[in-house]
Amino acid sequence: MAALLVFWGFLPLLATAFSWHGLWYELGLFGPHPTLSYESVGMKSPEVHVKQWHPDCEEGYVFLSPRGHSYPEPGPLVYDHRGNLVWMERAFGEVMDLKVQQYQGQDYLTFWAGEYDGTRGMGQYYMLNSSYDVVHIVSAANGHQGDLHEFKITDQGTAILTIYEICQADLSAVDGPEDGWIYDSLFQEIDIETGELIFEWRARDHYAIDESYLPFGDKGSSPSAQDAYDYFHINSIDKHPRDGSYLISSRYMHTVTCISSTGEILWVLGGKRNTFRDMSSDGSATGFTWQHDARWHSDNVLTLLDNAAYENGYTCDHSRGLMIQLDFAEWTADTLHVYDSPGRSSSHSQGSLQVLPRTGNVFIGWGKSSAYTEFRTDGDLLCDFHWGPRVFFWLGWTKSYRAQKSHWVGRPRDPPDVEVDETAHTAYVSWNGATDVAGWVLQRASNGSAPEEEFESVQYEPKEGFETTVELVGNGYFRLVAVDFEGNHMGVTRVFEVFETWNAAETIRSSLSIFSEGVFQWTLVGICATGALSTAVWTGRRRIQETFRSFYGRLKSYWGVMNTYKPIQSIS
Repeated sequence: MAALLVFWGFLPLLATAFSWHGLWYELGLFGPHPTLSYESVGMKSPEVHVKQWHPDCEEGYVFLSPRGHSYPEPGPLVYDHRGNLVWMERAFGEVMDLKVQQYQGQDYLTFWAGEYDGTRGMGQYYMLNSSYDVVHIVSAANGHQGDLHEFKITDQGTAILTIYEICQADLSAVDGPEDGWIYDSLFQEIDIETGELIFEWRARDHYAIDESYLPFGDKGSSPSAQDAYDYFHINSIDKHPRDGSYLISSRYMHTVTCISSTGEILWVLGGKRNTFRDMSSDGSATGFTWQHDARWHSDNVLTLLDNAAYENGYTCDHSRGLMIQLDFAEWTADTLHVYDSPGRSSSHSQGSLQVLPRTGNVFIGWGKSSAYTEFRTDGDLLCDFHWGPRVFFWLGWTKSYRAQKSHWVGRPRDPPDVEVDETAHTAYVSWNGATDVAGWVLQRASNGSAPEEEFESVQYEPKEGFETTVELVGNGYFRLVAVDFEGNHMGVTRVFEVFETWNAAETIRSSLSIFSEGVFQWTLVGICATGALSTAVWTGRRRIQETFRSFYGRLKSYWGVMNTYKPIQSIS
């Protein structure tokens, strides 16, 4: 009885042990970039830690473009809505702004790829079809290089893109040289089919240097990428589907500006030239700072990510998403909803906010912080995912400029990949980029070059995450067939041969290898467990003391009851 009471007393601590992997992950014990390896393909992907999950999160695929100090092989990544890898590609190098867009009735994966100098991108924009073929490459006009911050396809079949150009400017208004150098922010609208320039706008024609909030320091004395003064910093463009006006975000002006189809400024939200009276009690409707990703949600409602921080300072203790309503009759602005970052973390740069089409949920990628989160429209937190430890968020060692969530159908041309462990009589199978796979059918034939009709189906294995483990049945020549939820064949692996043989030397070598790896792994786990347990005990010492007092009280009560019944037991 006493042992049972001890068990119940320490049950909360035992339950905590089951979440220790998540604790170790967040404390960085797996490193700044925890990864998962796969047998079937020679690559690793970031391990996604599900901090919170709710079934009301919208189904779809998450699109990331990871990079950073701890991410040596950048490239586009696609995950499913539960954090399992779907597609990974290294051929393009560092990419930005990966998302799904429609062009001429077809869905495309689009992104920027090129060189990055710390402020701007110098490259082109790629459009991939559902088979991951490059169908279109879009370039900026007039000899400019396309910038990483925006590539937006409009309903009219055009593309809006950002450009950064280093040029001379008078910087005396900020105590700089009269013949100084700046990054000018431009955007262009391009016809995708012909490459023809439709429209171009420059910030320096409309905004003065001293309207910037970015400290000048000692910038601007030369045209080098490290020295030019980035006073405006355009980071998003949206086009109104009806009146053709443009909505642009300037990070360093703290403004969202509406520009007419002919280039005149119609109004400014935020910054030193603010047009609106703020109706929000906290001033957030016009007081956002260092923001990203301003978008139209409706004719009078826009959304943005209020970073409230930059590389050298804060204006608020955490970043948040905002949904802001504008009244163009009274020229007022009011914050409808706020989406606070979980744990009140701060993202010093980058990030995005997307209103999902089917549920109206709000999906936020936290940019420099390797996390993405989904909220209900009213701000309730639904799902929270980390693809890097929280302890390293502020360093930005693994980051994604934006995170997007969309419907996507991927049907790669390459066949599925398979790796066979003959000793374990096991196959590992995956299909990089395929979205419709429900499971794998194991087929066997007596001859490796047998025709299609001679392969018999011997087993079905439901798909599990990115890679599925299949136990092989019997001997012979095998292959694995990918099937969808209706049983249709989608793709087939190479044929591989497996026959049971016993090799004493190989068996001993394999056993020793497994033993040595196991000893090393469990030694490492023991060290980590000791550290984690010490941390848990120290941080939860008050809870442990309370648990012990409670247990001690129950034990005293128990022995008191037992002593009460002793005389009765002795009489009987």
